[in-house]
Amino acid sequence: MASKSNGLDGTEWARAPPPSGPIGGRIARVFYNPDDGSILGRTPKRWGIALIFYTVFYAVLAILFSLCMGGLFLTLDENKPSYILESSLIGANPGVAFRPRPVDGVIVRVSDNATNNYVTGLVQFLTPYENETWFTTKSGCSVEDNYGFPESPCFFIKLNKIYGWRPEYYDVNELPSDMPSDLVEYITGLQPTEHEQIWVSCGEEKSNATKIEYPWGMGLPGRFYPFRNEPGYNSPLVAVKLTPNESNVTVSIRCRAWAKNIRYNKSLKESSGYTRIQLQIEGSGTEESEM
Repeated sequence: MASKSNGLDGTEWARAPPPSGPIGGRIARVFYNPDDGSILGRTPKRWGIALIFYTVFYAVLAILFSLCMGGLFLTLDENKPSYILESSLIGANPGVAFRPRPVDGVIVRVSDNATNNYVTGLVQFLTPYENETWFTTKSGCSVEDNYGFPESPCFFIKLNKIYGWRPEYYDVNELPSDMPSDLVEYITGLQPTEHEQIWVSCGEEKSNATKIEYPWGMGLPGRFYPFRNEPGYNSPLVAVKLTPNESNVTVSIRCRAWAKNIRYNKSLKESSGYTRIQLQIEGSGTEESEM
């Protein structure tokens, strides 16, 4: 019985193998195929189409990105941050800082050789203050006496700038119970018009062997706040003069800022409301005792 045909050719067929030849020739055909004139698998026409497509594609992306960035910058104020105080990452609790900073590490090591570095750093830091009337009237802790270096170095305490932050002052009749007695005595001795200040007190952490003086007073005047990014603004300073009773010993001095809305946390891991000065005045006393 003859088999029925479904109308399809049952002859077996196979795809012709690529032309053989030396490996160098086969690699060369990948880059340029003379049969169809393709380069890397595409004819010049198809390369032109791809080039035009990607040029237009990335040009549109660049235009959209520029429009987005332009719209963003139009919403920004050059003089005021978009988010301030509690709504910002900085928050509303100003940090406390001091100058000069240690040359290296965390300990301010004062020696005859290092004195010039600290004095030069303070000169640069205080140069913008030279046109400030309040600064020029201060005595002590000046460049004329090398800012007390090396025997009794001066440190300058300041608050970090926070846009729009306004201090809440303590009432002279309701001072905190943990406020140092020397600061309380200083505040009560001022005129009522001078009570609107952010107070600063410093104390040695482990003992009271270091002599601490405040040649410029113990307060940051409230007239400098709030900070509004005014041209030429300079943060107020409190000068603290430290005189350790012995050399070659590291002393730790904690300087705290006092205002109702400055949160104080004495923890070293999450510290706030104070700064810590670690000072070591190097001398020759140890070397002489060993001779």
